[in-house]
Amino acid sequence: MKYSFTLKDNNQRAYHLFTWFLFFLHVAAAAFTLNNTADNKVRLSMYILLGFYAIISIVYYFYRKRTMATETFSLILALFYGHFWLRYVGFIALIIFAAVYIVVTVVKGKRTTVLFSNDGIHMTRVFKTVIFPWSEMDNVILKDDLLTIDFKTNKIIQVEIVEQVRIVDEAEFNLFCNEHLNRIS
Repeated sequence: MKYSFTLKDNNQRAYHLFTWFLFFLHVAAAAFTLNNTADNKVRLSMYILLGFYAIISIVYYFYRKRTMATETFSLILALFYGHFWLRYVGFIALIIFAAVYIVVTVVKGKRTTVLFSNDGIHMTRVFKTVIFPWSEMDNVILKDDLLTIDFKTNKIIQVEIVEQVRIVDEAEFNLFCNEHLNRIS
């Protein structure tokens, strides 16, 4: 018997804040470039770029509650950022920005999953999978979509479950865990 759960990710807010930090970093870089250049063509293009940033921010403000709004506007801004770095700084800066953006996007899309099997508890995080054998557990309880994993070392993991592969009967799951915990004791 196996049980699999997707856990609520409390880091999504941090990922969104980092994306907005990148946005304001680019606004500051564009303003700095605008302030330090004497070339009228560069000044004009900086004003246009800052205008696009303002328009995108205003449109995002009105559409931010819609599905995929953050991802869509993040991609649009990334294209503007890429253009900015390529045109005014160089290809290396574009590669660095693209690497950071891709890593953040990939990490933002990953979910933490927990698989309960006869071998133990497999927790798959962003970059690695950790396997906790049943012998390290003191107690495991699922109640009202709140999963509590209590280790013998007094470490506790308590997380909310977002998705289940299939509907899980809490009593059946708790019985499964208790059987494995009692088998070890």
